[in-house]
Amino acid sequence: MRVLESGLAASTSESGVLVIHLLNRCNLHCRHCYMNAVPDGGNILPADIVCRALQEAKLLGIRTVHLTGGEPFVYPEIHRVLEFASGLRDFQLFISTNGTRIGSHEAQWMKAAGAGAQISIDGPEEYHDRFRGMRGAFAASNSAIQMLVAAGVPVTVVVTITQDNLDCLPSLAEWALGAGVERISVQPLQAIGRGGHIADAKLSEQQMCKLFASTSDLGHVYAKTGLHFSLHYKARSFLLEHPCAAYVCNGAHCHRLVTKEIKRLIIREDGTVLPEIATLNPRFALGNVRETPLPDLVKSYFSSGYAAFQDFCRDIYRDVVPASTSPIIAWDEIVSERSWNQSIKNTCSAQDSLDYAVAFIGK
Repeated sequence: MRVLESGLAASTSESGVLVIHLLNRCNLHCRHCYMNAVPDGGNILPADIVCRALQEAKLLGIRTVHLTGGEPFVYPEIHRVLEFASGLRDFQLFISTNGTRIGSHEAQWMKAAGAGAQISIDGPEEYHDRFRGMRGAFAASNSAIQMLVAAGVPVTVVVTITQDNLDCLPSLAEWALGAGVERISVQPLQAIGRGGHIADAKLSEQQMCKLFASTSDLGHVYAKTGLHFSLHYKARSFLLEHPCAAYVCNGAHCHRLVTKEIKRLIIREDGTVLPEIATLNPRFALGNVRETPLPDLVKSYFSSGYAAFQDFCRDIYRDVVPASTSPIIAWDEIVSERSWNQSIKNTCSAQDSLDYAVAFIGK
């Protein structure tokens, strides 16, 4: 969707991303889960709402959709959703999963839907099982990868890096190449959700630089093998040159002449729609997709709600980016954490805000 304001574009990105959290239920108890997903999680997004959002994605210029959870393959109507998605083909579809609930049927469902798989593997078997809270988790995920690759489903392995597994990437890369994995996506631990309980395992600035160098080196080593690497933090130099990557669009100074933009829409499992960051405080929400169609929420947000989010990001940008001494900046984590901290300062009581945060994040 495009809305014109003063001759400049306000829109979702031409290559926009939609992330749909189907539920907050999961069969594992991962130590770092930002959603605090648990086996008996109660929030679930109705399939009718999910399918409607998928149908509306094209109207918003969305070209990539991620279905996630919790664990998508404990979602009761995952087959129905995948069947519906298979009839659209207007976007590239990915399923973010721990892989432990994928068998031959699920692999065929994904193949029929044209979906790619993003499966979490955090290192050697013993470490992975301990980090994910289930003995046999690695073996089950490894089996799923074999089925998916055999079915022709492209697989990305997502690895969360802590101080405990910082040196695992070379051996993980060797395993992934043999397994037919196409990409390794590297995500440093974030102190969000349950990750806050193991915040002392976060990487230091020096370790982040080491990880950046290691990921880059592996990318060069494996460049001709078909195995690719990506790191999910933003480079400071890129943020300085392109403030829009920090959600700070700058109007006439932007080479794309964009005054307002949402690159990523997140639908949480309770229907709340957030801009850019899944763990953002709901005070920045567009509204709820259970009540209002997604295109209407976006149009309304550009008219009345976007300025508050952009000004919030601008303040953080001025405070963080120019003064940073690190080549890598955990931008989304910084924005997310400050959105909650500022909420506590601005509400009538800290306890009220804490209760709201607990209810939303699902602790």
